Amino acid sequence: MKKKDPYAALRFKEFNIFLLVRFVLVFGWSMQFIVIEWQVYSLTKDPLSLGIIGLMEIIPAFSMALFAGHIVDQSEKRNLLAKCIAAFSLISLGLFLLTWPKIVSDWSTNTILYSIYGLVFFGGFLRAFFGPTIFSLVALLVPKRA
Repeated sequence: MKKKDPYAALRFKEFNIFLLVRFVLVFGWSMQFIVIEWQVYSLTKDPLSLGIIGLMEIIPAFSMALFAGHIVDQSEKRNLLAKCIAAFSLISLGLFLLTWPKIVSDWSTNTILYSIYGLVFFGGFLRAFFGPTIFSLVALLVPKRA
């Protein structure tokens, strides 16, 4: 009986690029989440505000999980991943703009805080689509006999 090679998938260039892109995205989003929490805490000095950030992300991600999986199964995965990355980039741009000194000086603290919550909410919505898209792409990148 032939012994299975546990590293066979790593011999495919596309899979290695996919792993690198996924690592960079997850690492970037993890750093971004820490910065969001730091920014909200520096605005409010309230630990409850940090909990609300988590709620604003998990509520849409959890409520859309089944629908997102169905939509991902019916869609072209590569284009859907590109759309998710583009939408996450727009959210990141929005969060960056909320720290711009001109906006910080012109807007009230509550307006900035609710804008951050809104962007995190849409990020949770996108995260519901991102997970199934990523995992379904792995099956398309590596042949079954690898």
